[in-house]
Amino acid sequence: MTLPENFICRPYRGVSVQHWDGPLGEAAVKDVLLDREAYRRTEFVVLRGAGGGTALVRLTCSSREALFNPITAVEWLAGPEDCAYVVRHDVDTGNATALAEVALAEGRAPEACVVEGRYQHVNFIVRANPLDVRIVDVVPPVPSRLLDLARQAVAVDDDLPPVRLVPQLLDVPSLAAAAPDTRYLLPCQGAGLDLPGTVDYLDQRPARADWTLVGCERSRQFHRWFYGRDADRQVELCPDRLVPDGPATLLRCCLLERGLRFDGNRAVVPWGANLAEVGSALRALTGCPPTGSP
Repeated sequence: MTLPENFICRPYRGVSVQHWDGPLGEAAVKDVLLDREAYRRTEFVVLRGAGGGTALVRLTCSSREALFNPITAVEWLAGPEDCAYVVRHDVDTGNATALAEVALAEGRAPEACVVEGRYQHVNFIVRANPLDVRIVDVVPPVPSRLLDLARQAVAVDDDLPPVRLVPQLLDVPSLAAAAPDTRYLLPCQGAGLDLPGTVDYLDQRPARADWTLVGCERSRQFHRWFYGRDADRQVELCPDRLVPDGPATLLRCCLLERGLRFDGNRAVVPWGANLAEVGSALRALTGCPPTGSP
């Protein structure tokens, strides 16, 4: 197999599916196909044998100018012993992550996994090996908004390589429990947190009290603005400060108001990030060219 891992055909109109009545072996297939012509858009052919086996080949034609052109070379990519054919009509076959999930669900690692998906369109993925991207966010609220946006971005971006989103969610009640107190100050009421004791909310600007602030640098800035000094006790809530360096990581930060910030293998989006910002961050983390690049 000369194709790299995670390869899929883009666009998948370059894949043709043909029923095959003869022997599904390399020599026999080449003998037949070299006497044929191919549609100018066809680069790969999925051969479905009468006995249920599947093979995948790549075609070279004399030209791509005419509507049909003589086949001049056939590259054998995968035969029945290492090519799976899976029918999943709920799957977008233009999406590499969706194809990789199907291939890995097969329980083995086929050299090539051919998927008949939505609209009965067919594509394949070679040696599926998704790239891990760690999603670091604070919960509640549940589900994590950043994780939801990342899933949406992966689902709609057909240029991304296959991605495995690995959530690392920071539970606010657990963080607060590490600093027991009878009174806490939280950034806002929107998360719906339930902590023991009395809970105040910074965005409501309550009267100053003896409390533990559970928040990030922006919360500390607000506290100093409102009350002229820091809270008596603090619990760090910033994902960027709490999670050590590691694999490719996507997180959000309220100090960033718009756009993206990159720090090594970390991509940071605003706390109120939109889908476009999250999608751009995932492209950068996976080495995919920015949207609109040639």
